[in-house]
Amino acid sequence: MIDKLALIFGSKTKAQEMVFLLHNVKNVVRQGFYPSELGRVEEFCKNNNLYLVKSKFKVLVTNDHIYSNKGLRIDLDDTREGMYFTYISKDEKTALLASYDELTGNDYELGLVLGYPSCCVQFFCRHFNEKNPDLQLPATNLFTNLTARNQDCVLLSHFPCSSDCSESIRIAEHYAALLKSIDLQRYQKMITLLQFPSQ
Repeated sequence: MIDKLALIFGSKTKAQEMVFLLHNVKNVVRQGFYPSELGRVEEFCKNNNLYLVKSKFKVLVTNDHIYSNKGLRIDLDDTREGMYFTYISKDEKTALLASYDELTGNDYELGLVLGYPSCCVQFFCRHFNEKNPDLQLPATNLFTNLTARNQDCVLLSHFPCSSDCSESIRIAEHYAALLKSIDLQRYQKMITLLQFPSQ
């Protein structure tokens, strides 16, 4: 299932997020797409009764990593090819709210709308800035391990405030259980990559 959706969304991690949304584990997902990718994503959303709100700005990714946390916001009429953020939900109001919070720079409310634990949202708001865009902590727990993001393997879509954040672990365990039930191959690969010998 994840492999099939990845053909539409461009990565297994993005496909996984959509599975969480479709199975009511997430209320809204935020993903970036280039104009050439948007058509098939919009078609999928239409066919699955999902609301998609497109950002009123574009973003130029400022480094070469697959998962970049740095970006330059540019106007829609800027001729440079940037990606659009999309906010996808089964509920139109929720998608619009996420879009509005990002547009107005309200990172705290955006994090809460996206379903992140408040402790982790506070951590992000205190520490994230242009000089410190990567809040990835040393991995000591497979459920909060973000070190395999560049291998398209991660359970969480937020920066945990600690590797042992109980709320983040609870969320990731829920995601993992759903993955195990619908795509055992993806689940097993992820556990193998995220597992540490000490566990």
